[in-house]
Amino acid sequence: MLGKEFCSLEAEGLRLLQQAYERFHYSARAFHKFLKVARTFADLDGAPRLRRQDLAAALMARDMDREQAGMLII
Repeated sequence: MLGKEFCSLEAEGLRLLQQAYERFHYSARAFHKFLKVARTFADLDGAPRLRRQDLAAALMARDMDREQAGMLII
């Protein structure tokens, strides 16, 4: 489980996540997945806190994953 010490958010990142939650009504499970993916992006840049850009990348990765899931390759 991710704790606050690993996934502390900058204010702009928190606002972005709140807006996405309010608009798309993500589940708690999806919310935690976003945090995990955003933590990975932050780690790649050596950032101690989750930034807006990390959360935006996590949100976009979910959209890309959903688009590809609908594709049928024959």
